[in-house]
Amino acid sequence: MKRFLFLSMLVFIAIMVWVSVHEKEDDVPLPQKLERAMRLTRMMEYQDEDYEYIIRYPAFFEQTDDSLMDKGCCRFSFWQDSMEITQTAFVEQNPDSLTLDQAMAKYASDLNATQQQKGNDYFILSGHIHSVDGQITSRRYHAKFVQHRKLWFVQTLAYPEDCEQAVQRLIREIDAWQVW
Repeated sequence: MKRFLFLSMLVFIAIMVWVSVHEKEDDVPLPQKLERAMRLTRMMEYQDEDYEYIIRYPAFFEQTDDSLMDKGCCRFSFWQDSMEITQTAFVEQNPDSLTLDQAMAKYASDLNATQQQKGNDYFILSGHIHSVDGQITSRRYHAKFVQHRKLWFVQTLAYPEDCEQAVQRLIREIDAWQVW
């Protein structure tokens, strides 16, 4: 009987320790969990069949089926609770033959960009996403536009503002993106 009570107490203590550790893990805010997941995850590659560009995305992101409807477009998303992160790539025509400077000025104005960076054949914009009525939301975007003849190859990332640190790996991936 003493042995049974002793073993029962050990099992009870083990369960209590497990519950307390498990509860602490649940107390970690979602952006911090996401940052850890981003740091540890394997990056997958998607190659577009039409334009043959390649993008890298986290293994735990899911491809959205409707993104495959448009030629040269793909979208990968992660969502949990009320948080959604979306990585998108698409190809856009440049019928007006805008130069890099003209396109950067146009898209920076259209997207209300707060940060701009220009390279030899690309530019990068980032800022807050604005609502339909022009109000600043708590979501941000980061986009790279790569010029090739009369086409723009675009990769974007949209994320909640409080996850900015968590998505730094994806931002670096987008910044380093080479279309070919």
